[in-house]
This record gives sequence, structure tokens and C-alpha cells, in this order.
Amino acid sequence: MSELPQVRRMVMFKHGVAYLERGGPADGPFELSFKRDEMNDVLKSLAIWVAAGDARIGAVGFEKPEDPDDALARRKLTLPEGGALSGLVASLRGRRVVVELGPERSTGEVLGIERVEDREGRTTRTLVLRSAAGHLATVDLARVTGLALEEAPSRADLEFLVDRSRAATAGESRTVRVGLEGRAEDLRVSYVIPAPVWRVSYRIASAEEGFVLMAWGIVHNPADEDLEGIELVLTTGQPVSFQIDLYNPKLVERAVVEEESRAGAAPTRFERAPAARPAPAPAVMRMASFGAAPGSAGFGPPPPPMMAAPQAARPMAAAMSVEDAVEYADRGELFEYRLSSKVSLKRGGSAMVPLFSTKLGARKERIWRSGAGASPDLVLTFDNTSGAVLEEGPAVIYDEGVYAGESMVPYSARGAAVRLGFAKDLAVRCKADATQAWVATGVRLGTDAILEASYREERHTLVAESDHAEAVDVIFELPKLHGRTLDETKDKPFEETLRFRRFRATVPPSGKATVEVVERWPDSRRIEYRNLDDTNLEFWSGCKFLDDTSLAALRSVRAAWARAAELDRARTRSEEELAATYQKQTKLSEQLAVLKEAGQEGSLRLRYVRELGEAQDRVNALEGDIQRLRGEADGARAEASERLRAVAKG
Repeated sequence: MSELPQVRRMVMFKHGVAYLERGGPADGPFELSFKRDEMNDVLKSLAIWVAAGDARIGAVGFEKPEDPDDALARRKLTLPEGGALSGLVASLRGRRVVVELGPERSTGEVLGIERVEDREGRTTRTLVLRSAAGHLATVDLARVTGLALEEAPSRADLEFLVDRSRAATAGESRTVRVGLEGRAEDLRVSYVIPAPVWRVSYRIASAEEGFVLMAWGIVHNPADEDLEGIELVLTTGQPVSFQIDLYNPKLVERAVVEEESRAGAAPTRFERAPAARPAPAPAVMRMASFGAAPGSAGFGPPPPPMMAAPQAARPMAAAMSVEDAVEYADRGELFEYRLSSKVSLKRGGSAMVPLFSTKLGARKERIWRSGAGASPDLVLTFDNTSGAVLEEGPAVIYDEGVYAGESMVPYSARGAAVRLGFAKDLAVRCKADATQAWVATGVRLGTDAILEASYREERHTLVAESDHAEAVDVIFELPKLHGRTLDETKDKPFEETLRFRRFRATVPPSGKATVEVVERWPDSRRIEYRNLDDTNLEFWSGCKFLDDTSLAALRSVRAAWARAAELDRARTRSEEELAATYQKQTKLSEQLAVLKEAGQEGSLRLRYVRELGEAQDRVNALEGDIQRLRGEADGARAEASERLRAVAKG
């Protein structure tokens, strides 16, 4: 095995993977070692190419995901603890071997091992061989100095035993064997493995002129080895990355087909097809080695490595102690921090590496938002003029040489405005009062209802009081709600974000300042004509939303509906009385059916007959009233509908 090419470059991403590139001379096959959990990403991403030399890449072999001990057990090659020789010999039963006893040799097929215990309790192990047809030989295993396997299957089993035993003692490590024919002056190997995301931590310190922003990257070694003097690149953005199981074999269920029982039959004759033109031979693409002459053998070059040296990279405008620590460049949707000096990471180790340091034209502001307490936030505001994309991360602020607070830097493109709240200004107190009002703006007469147009109004009174001996500015933030507009006659925002409007107030020394903001949004309601009341009509008349003609028409409509409602109530009373009269008639008829015509029953019968006649007269009268009331009510409603149509058309 040739020496393993060393890791030259590592690119760390923000979504859980790292790209490693190895490079160096190689002469013949070599091995790579990975953790079991890394194998899927390795098989998905492994690339090998010859950058200089005449070597040729062969097959890349890797260990099966099966348990090595299980594989040995299935082949009957499990050796007991303390019995390696006897266990191996037992697995060779029926195989021809040459047993070495110093200068002596004994040849034969293995039959087994005989264990004999003497009188003193000592066990003797004797190898039993068939040395010739019908002849057995015994060999004391304690005297055996060597054992030669004469048959190829036995030698293959021994190789398998050694290979799987090595895999079993390797734990979670898995070996990938790269076949290489010839010598490569520069062989490149690249792959992706799972990795902890790199993170960034910021320091912001006040200086004589403005502030200084310092960025440090926190990285962890994802490889199961020491990384010495590598190029380290930290990349922002989020390329697509996913997991797929390429390591475990994928088996596909196949249909089971049974043979059919059938009698002999004459062969089927098929017509001959017209002669077809011979298909062209498939084109063969021969890939040249990276850096080799055209036509030379080797594994062709992959696309240019994603992390090739940037064409327009430039050093940061540096300051303080991390000068010239990093170069950076855009990669389309990605942004790279490329460390200028080599980095070494011990196996399982981590490091904090300097990314850049640059001056900022920052300023301090006081921003208050309702619900965040009485005191406004002290906010450091600046534009990202560093020339680098700022990844999200914590920031510690130092002001006048002392710790002032902490904040979180959001992901910020170059030139983006950044605001970092890091403390509270307890010398300033803010509050907000809000009142709402409803204002009608007009009505529209529809066919079956009146549509009343209006708007809602919310008046915000924002107050800031300060104990500072000098004037200070306070910025109030109000959330932007859909559909709301501002009253242009009141205070206007000096700035708007996606979710907030910002208003500025200058608070005098030990004084108070007030901001008045009025928001409006449209509103409306639909009132059916049946639900109109005098309050609605008087309000609309007072607001001049209705002229006298429309008002009089609506009042006459209301009067007609009121008359129809009264007639309906009268009809309902008559219908209830009619039902009671019908019930009385039923009872009288039942009594008459059982009374006799003579004697006292005859007198009572005559009285019931008279009452039954009076009830029938009342039924006739009620039925007439009900019919009349229904007609008058329908007429009143028809009159109201006709007047409504006239009003709506007008």
C-alpha cells in the first residue's frame, strides 16, 4: 500500500457537511478510513483524479456494511478466545495441509482434534490427519511450529478470516481501498463528510473614530485524523444537501415464476424480417488525466473544483490584531472566507480562527416598541461596509473600553443596514396610549339593504421622558397592519421596514416629547331595510347622507312595514282564537253524541246545540278577519317594496 495523500484543503458549509481535498504523490493502491456514519456521503461524493503523473485509477473497494463477526460465524471461521490454532484447524476439516514440526513435515487431510486428559488433569490436544488411504496420523498440537494450506479454498478462507477480523477490531471505522496502477506525482482525492456547522462570533469595540468590527470563526475537526497545515475555507449560503443510503445493499423483490407442465408441441414458425442496417458502434470517450498529455491513460478530470482559487479575491481592509487574516470572494449564491494562513486541527479538536477586522461608521440609537418595557433599547446602527457577508452570530459590544452588552448579528449582505440592540437606557421612559373611533362617510341605497361606508381610526400618543442632562433622540416603532394608512396631517415616519414604521422624537434635557400618529382603515356594514330604525335614519339625516325625498320615502317604507307587522300580529291572534273555537266545537260535538233527547239530558242537549251554533258563527267571522288581515298585510308589504324600488332607482 502506498502512503495516503494528505488533506490539503477543507471547505466547511453551514448545513452540516465539509468538503475535504487530499493531494500528494502516490505509488500503487492506498486506503482511506472513514466512520460508518460517513460512508453514505463518501460514496455519494468521492472523486479521484490524477493531477500529474501516468497513474491510472482502478476500482474503489469498500467493506460491506455487514457485521464482521456475523460474517465469520456464517463461514464457520469464529475462533475461540485462547484457541486460535485449534479453532482454525477445526475449520479446516477435510482440507489438505502440511504440518511443520521443526524440520519434520506431516501431510494429510484434517479430520479433527482429539482432546485427552491425563491422570494429573492436563489436557493434550492431538491433530488427526488422514495421511494416505486407510492410514491415519496424529500430531501433537503443542509441537506444531507451522501450518501450510495446500488448497486454494483454504487459503481464501484464511484471507477472509484476516480481513474480517481486522474489520471487527476496527470498531466503527470502515476502509475504502483505492486501486492505483503506476505512480502519480500529484493525486487528488476529494469527498464530503458530515460535519458540525461552522459558526461566527463577533466583537464590536468603540475606537477613536467610530467602531471596529471583528469576526472570529469557530470550527470543529470533522475528520477522524489530525489535520496539519491545511487551507481552510468557510462558506456561507446553503447549497442543496441530502442523505441517501448508498452503503447498504438495496434488494428488489422479484416475481416468483413456476414452470408450467405442458405436452410436446410443434415449433412455431416466425416470418423473417427485412434486413436491418447494422447499428453504429457506441462512441467511446477516453478521458485524459488531469494535467497529463491528451490521450494518456487515467481517470479523467472532474469539473473544476468548486473551491478553486478566486479570480477576484482581495484582502480585507484590516485593523487591529487580525490583519490580513482572510481573503473572501463571491461564488454566486455562496460567499467564502478563505484563511490566509494554514490551519492545524487535532483529531477531535476545535479552533477559533480570525476572519476579519474592519472599521465601521456606527452610531448609537434609542428604539422603543410597545410591550418591550418602559425603557428603550440602546441600539448600535451601521451599514455593512466590511465588504463581507455577515453570517448570523452573537456579538459582544465594548464601549469606552468596557463591556456594554450583547446582541445577535443577523445574516447581512454587503451594504445592508444592521441594527443591534445590546442594552436598555434606564434614564429614558416611554409609553403609548391608543384610542379608537368609528366615522361614517356615507350610505348607498341598494335593492334589499343599505350599505353604510365608514372608516376606523386609531390615534396613538407616544410619549418619551428623559433624565439625561443632554437632548436625546428616541425612535418609536409601530407595527404595520394591513390596510391601514396614516393621517398626513399628523407626525410622519422617517423610515419604514417590512413590519414597522419608525417615528423620531427629540427629547429635551430632563424633558418630555410626544408623537401623535393617526391610522385609518376602511370599514362598512350592511343594514337590511327590515332592520332600519329611527336612530339610523336620524343619524344619516343629521350627517346629510340622505336628502329629504329619500328620508321621507324610507320613513314611509318603515311605516308600511310597521303596518304590515301589526296586521300580521292581529292575524296571528285571530288564528289562535280560531284554533280555540275549533277545539270547543270538538268537545261540544262529543257531548252531544252521548246525551239523550228526553229529560234533563234533553235540556242540556238543547243548550249545547245553541252553543255549537254560536261557535260556528264565530268561526265564520274569524275566517273572514284572517283573510282580510292577510290581504291588508300583503298589500302593505307590496306598497313598501314598490317605494323601495323607487328609492333605489332614484
